[in-house]
Amino acid sequence: MPTEDRVCFTWEEYARHVREYWRGVAEFDGFDSEDIRSPVVLTGLFHYDCQSGRHYPEPLLVKRFALLGLHRFNILQGTSFELAALLKFNKTMNLTSSYYITLLAHDPSLQKTFQVRVDEREYGSLDLTVAIARPKKDQNEAAETTKEPFVPHFCCSAVSDGVFQGPLPDWPSEDALRHDRNRFYELEISEWQATDWISLYLKLLILATDRGMFVQTGLPQVQILEVVIETEEENEKPPDKRLNARRAHVYITFTGLPKSPRLVEIGEHVERKAIIRRVIDASGYLTLLGKFWSGKDTDQQRSMTLPSGEQAESSKKRPRLS
Repeated sequence: MPTEDRVCFTWEEYARHVREYWRGVAEFDGFDSEDIRSPVVLTGLFHYDCQSGRHYPEPLLVKRFALLGLHRFNILQGTSFELAALLKFNKTMNLTSSYYITLLAHDPSLQKTFQVRVDEREYGSLDLTVAIARPKKDQNEAAETTKEPFVPHFCCSAVSDGVFQGPLPDWPSEDALRHDRNRFYELEISEWQATDWISLYLKLLILATDRGMFVQTGLPQVQILEVVIETEEENEKPPDKRLNARRAHVYITFTGLPKSPRLVEIGEHVERKAIIRRVIDASGYLTLLGKFWSGKDTDQQRSMTLPSGEQAESSKKRPRLS
């Protein structure tokens, strides 16, 4: 009887193919590596073309990852690039993944292709690092590569100390918010409306916490009510320096999220709280760590309660997030 042809190779041959594959990927820092063939049974990179019209995984999250990379670049370079289009991305096969995103961005005077790398540290929560956010070099320029050895998934987090390392803090007391003005700064509505990153951080927390929940429905129309920023510099004034501080805790009060597996109450009217830490270290790594806050650790198991059915009253009209 005819037998099916099989490709057989030794462990040494397989290990050599693996090394060659990752060596090729490393030459591009994980970007533009879709033409590098991976050996059989190798956990390599998935490749997705965002311009092909075909479905790709978690489009809402990938778009926010791209925006976060531009946000990091703009903070460090003092620019104002905005996302024009997602072009493609590579993704590791881990449950917690690394994303190598190629995108098109523009500011008022020019348009550039950017490369952004985002590493997730934990699945089902906001714990990630932007390790690369840079313009892509064209064919006439020398390729820009990272100085560190290439690690496919999660090379490291931004380094910090003091209150900006370890677990996230509890929600500040009303007394601290009222009297410790050097430590806490409550933003005027016009201030946080003038920034894109506060709503971006909140959207990332929602999407990372409830993975895949909003693929069909899109993001809920979340409404920010109040934003407080905690920075380490007691005399960090004027306010724009607090907004652009490399290390900060952002405390956000909002409504509009109907339900979440991590939250006790359900209903769009419920005022919810989010705590998000931003750290940008000397290497330029940007790490975000975030959680919902309901008076206790939102990562603990708890039962779902029924909504009261009463609508929360508000005397002020606030803009919603799209």
